[in-house]
Order: sequence, then structure tokens, then C-alpha cells
Amino acid sequence: MIKIYIAPMAGVTDYTYRGILKEFNPDMLFTEMVSINAMECAMEKTLNVVLRLREGDSVQLFGKDIPKMVESAKFVEKLGVKHIDINSGCPMKKIVNNGYGSALMENPEHIRAMLSEVRSALNDDTGLSIKIRAGYKEFKNPVEIAKIAEETKCKHITVHGRTREQMYTGKADWSIIKAVKESVSIPVFGNGDIFTAQDAKERVEYSGVDGIMLARGVFGNPWLIRDIREYFEHGKILTPTTELDKIEMAIEHTKRTQIEHPERPFIYELRKHICWYLKGIRGSAPIKDKINHTDSYEEVIELLNMLKVAVMEEEGVE
Repeated sequence: MIKIYIAPMAGVTDYTYRGILKEFNPDMLFTEMVSINAMECAMEKTLNVVLRLREGDSVQLFGKDIPKMVESAKFVEKLGVKHIDINSGCPMKKIVNNGYGSALMENPEHIRAMLSEVRSALNDDTGLSIKIRAGYKEFKNPVEIAKIAEETKCKHITVHGRTREQMYTGKADWSIIKAVKESVSIPVFGNGDIFTAQDAKERVEYSGVDGIMLARGVFGNPWLIRDIREYFEHGKILTPTTELDKIEMAIEHTKRTQIEHPERPFIYELRKHICWYLKGIRGSAPIKDKINHTDSYEEVIELLNMLKVAVMEEEGVE
């Protein structure tokens, strides 16, 4: 069965949403990506929020300084994390302007040194991997970096099929991912434009990758993990997700957020998760607008229950 990893996503794979995703049994699940500079300063937000771990969580680190990366990896390992990924793929301006993320692809030898030193510092049973893009500016060198990952004993490499300049626009080029897969013997994971189970099947069959990493496809859609598994095994989705499923999950997500974050009156990031769940549901627009203007969990749940009743009446569900 194809392996399914969930990407590290700032503001998305937070503690509560990871708890929901974990119930769908992905093969690897990452926290939000973590800055090694923040780790060095031991910022409370990083340690208590971003690195609030669930059992089995993996962590992706981003930064450029090799000694800081080594120390951060060792610190995370001591927390019980069994797999660490190095971010060489993030395209965001504030990241690449500091030489982090996909900007690292400009200097493959720096990546080699970083991976080598981190690997040497970690226990043998702690996995190490790297995530890259198709390229950065004129440095279209994913195969070169994949071979470096193999040489430095990475457990796998993940390739997003866009260059940094593309950001998230256009189409991911899976021919690049296919070329990487054909160039190395370590497992290769493909990332980019997987929003349905059919997308996953087509891209895996084309590229021959060992697994996929889901990112934007799981915004408000943890069921995508289940859909992909069913589609690969049975050739169809056996348990399609309904509008009621989405509303009920939005309610559950809200309740968990309130319980799991007693230190804050309201988690404003919850709003975007709810809007993702409700996307495309008829009659949800005014509900989403009201949710985006409240800071009361009780009001959010009340609004979602109103939408649930409306959908049930429309579908004739008692």
C-alpha cells in the first residue's frame, strides 16, 4: 500500500488538527515547521505551541546555520521525536530572503554538510530526511540534491514539483519527481496538486514514487487520507464524505480546540479550519461570515449546529 505523509504546515498542522489527522492513520505526520533560530532562543511559543508533541509526531526544521541545525535536531530528538526533516523547499519570501528553505538549493555542498553533520549527531534509529523543490532560480538541481540525500544516509527525500518562483501557482511537474525517483535508491515522496484520491493514483502510477506527501489537499479534508487508501485498494471510494460529516467535524474541531487550549480565551486560527470544512456547502456563506467575526466557542458551535439542521432538513435526514 502506498505510504501517505502529511506535510509540516505553519498554522495548519497544529496540535488539535494533528489529533484529528492522526485518527486517519497517515504513515508520517509532521508538526508545524520549526525555526532553528527560535529553538536557539528557546522561545516559549516554539517550545510550548509548535513543539507541543503528540506520540509519533515528526518534526521539520528550517534554517541555514549548520551548528544550530545540529543542536536543534539533538534537542528535538531528546523530546522523543523519531524522525527529523530538513526544510529545503519552503518558497515563502521571508524564509528564502534569509537563505532558508528552497534558497538552500543554491548551494548543494552546504546541504551535504548539513545533512552529514546532523546525521552524525543523531542516534542511529532516528530517521533523517529532506524536502526540496524542483529548483530555486537558475538552480534546477533536484536530482543532484537527491543523490546527496542518498549519500548522507537520508531515509527518504520529498520533492515538490514546482520551483520556488512558481510558489503554489501553475501545475506541479511530476516528471521532475519521476526523474528523482529514477536517480536514487532511497524512497522518494512526491508532493504537489494531490487533492483527490484519483490525483494520487495517477501521479503515483506515472512517477513510480514510494509515497505521497499531502499538503493543501488536507485543508479541511482529513478524509482524503482514507479516500486514497480505499481508492488504491478497491478502485473506488467506499465511504464518501458528506456535508454532514464536514459540519460535524467542524463542531468536533471547535470543541477540541477549546479543551486543548485552556491558556487562551479563543484560538483565532480555528476560523480558517472551519471555513475549509464548510467550503462548497450550500448556505454556509453567512455562517462563515459570522464565525469570522466572533471570538466565542459557544457561538461558533451554535452557528455550526444551525447549519447542520438546515442541511439535514434539505436532505430529509431526521
